[in-house]
Amino acid sequence: MNVAFVYNVKRSNSIEEAEFDTEDVIESITRAIESSGAKVTPVEMTKDGSWIRKLCSQPFDLVFNTAEGYRGIGREAFAPTVFDQLNLAYVGSGAYTCFLTLDKYLTNKRLGEHGVRVPDSVFIVTPDDIQRVASDLSYPVFVKPNFEGSSKGISIDSKCNTPKEFIQYATKSLKLFTQGLIVEQFIEGIDITLPYVESVAEGVLEPVEYVGVEKDGLCIYDYEMKNTDDSKIDVICPARISHDVRQSMIEQMKVAIKILGVKDLARADFRVTPKGEVYFIEINALPSLQPGAGLFSATAREGLDYNQTLSSIIAFASKSKPSATSISKARSLKKRKPNVALVFNMKKKMPGESGYEDEAEFDSESTINAIANSIKENGYPPKLIEADRNLPESLLSNNIDIVFNIAEGMNKQSREAQVPAICDLLGIEHTGSDAACLSISLNKNLSSKLVQSEGLLAPRSVVFYPERKKYQHSLNYPVILKPNLEGTSKGIFDSCVVGNDEAFLKELECCFKRSPGPILCEEFIQGREFTVGVAGSTGLSILGISEIVFHKRKNAYPIYSYEVKQIDNPFDNDVFKIESPPKLTKSLERKIGKAARDIFQITGCRDIARIDFRVTDDERVYFIEINPLPGLSPGFSDLAILAERNGISYNELIGKIIKPAVRRWRRG
Repeated sequence: MNVAFVYNVKRSNSIEEAEFDTEDVIESITRAIESSGAKVTPVEMTKDGSWIRKLCSQPFDLVFNTAEGYRGIGREAFAPTVFDQLNLAYVGSGAYTCFLTLDKYLTNKRLGEHGVRVPDSVFIVTPDDIQRVASDLSYPVFVKPNFEGSSKGISIDSKCNTPKEFIQYATKSLKLFTQGLIVEQFIEGIDITLPYVESVAEGVLEPVEYVGVEKDGLCIYDYEMKNTDDSKIDVICPARISHDVRQSMIEQMKVAIKILGVKDLARADFRVTPKGEVYFIEINALPSLQPGAGLFSATAREGLDYNQTLSSIIAFASKSKPSATSISKARSLKKRKPNVALVFNMKKKMPGESGYEDEAEFDSESTINAIANSIKENGYPPKLIEADRNLPESLLSNNIDIVFNIAEGMNKQSREAQVPAICDLLGIEHTGSDAACLSISLNKNLSSKLVQSEGLLAPRSVVFYPERKKYQHSLNYPVILKPNLEGTSKGIFDSCVVGNDEAFLKELECCFKRSPGPILCEEFIQGREFTVGVAGSTGLSILGISEIVFHKRKNAYPIYSYEVKQIDNPFDNDVFKIESPPKLTKSLERKIGKAARDIFQITGCRDIARIDFRVTDDERVYFIEINPLPGLSPGFSDLAILAERNGISYNELIGKIIKPAVRRWRRG
């Protein structure tokens, strides 16, 4: 086998060459490659590009790469990119993985989205960023360059205990590492490294513990210790950790390998707290191959010495497909069609029957069938599964991959979160928002306070509880009373808007009789009433805006009450009409659209939601409530009506909900 060995030579102790290989390490690697029976051609990566011409000078079967590159945030990806362009097979991860893993913040953000425990962090790139976040951080924090390896830029001062220390150190560090810093929650604990060699055992090897000299009661594997006096470091393999900690670390490493597309070899660093909590810190797709490094302590436990370890890596890489493997692993998609279930609660009571209002948010059989048909028209024929006590068993026995969720849940104040929580527990993808969002949004007072905390307008309010007998408030009349934990206008009637204390106390007692839970009292915003449909996750789109226009006024304050919503024809009746799109100035349309997008994100919505507003005569836009589990009855529910009136067919609307979930499922 003809192998090109590509490397950078360390000729000084400058920080720029900290990650390069010494002559001794280069010689050790060369001998190890030769011990596998291969012919080795040394190729030093040079700034003049002559190394690329050398690669083109003869046919190589494989490239063994340790070259770190010279400059820029993509330097570690430079060599793999060249190999890809020359169609050369090589040892190690591809350009995508090398680029991604050098970016500590992006790597941690990506892994955090897939359940790996990472420290909270922020990325800063300007002095203004430092000032902006200083008061927001939870101290102590750890500051380090975002795009460096070999502990470059890390010292005992990297741990900052106060805003003042942080500002001073980060300002100094940013002048040296201008491409950006990562500021992490400092994790008290011990340093553990987890080596990965794909060709040995099951890939993820025995954890390795690094023990160094304490400075000021703190042991940090900093630049000085790592690069100028590594004799002070004890390498202990296996690490002195419990079985549970070891397993947790290995499972997190397996996720990281898959998500990042790591190939052949790597090393990941973790911190383990005194309580046994495991935090992923960073990963190196170009780990040190210096004899005595932790990686070789781990392979020694598998019976391999230095030469045998590198020979194993070479043999494995020579049989693998060329470099596209790493990016395809990171972005691999499930190719089969998903098994989809439509999960619902069905109305069983007829209008006028006792308990009919309790099922107000449930769906009729005709609505369920309409949604099922539209999911099928989008290419995913669903199984129909009722959200009852047997739901977990039903989902598992039917091998469900994705739940199209329209179930409102039962009994508890976080009932709308029941199905998403079950899906999360079972590892099943689902449409719409998660359990946390649905719990928050069903609580009108809580979601209103959350929106107000971000600077948007919402009515002043107070919550009253039946067990507390003091029913006083300082709100301005008129006020509206409504159940705090209900949807579909349940418990809201024309009489709920009152203009004085006497009427307030009388109506509050009526509210408690109708709805025994907490009652929200908020200042009634006089003006126009709108509802807005929003779809998406990151790139949000406004599906349409509808205005509820009242013709007939039973009192001075008409509202979109439970009684009004029971009218069969929302387009032609004596009480109100729905105008969509409504008559709006461009300025007001932009205001409403921006508020809707902002609130969708503030409350943590996903895929779909409907948001209600009241707008005063001077065009102040007030948030009223949000429904991330909106009704989908064709031709009747507000969202379905506004979508149709704005050129979106019912099948398209259902497609906007199911397709993002399918994409998430395919990505795993």
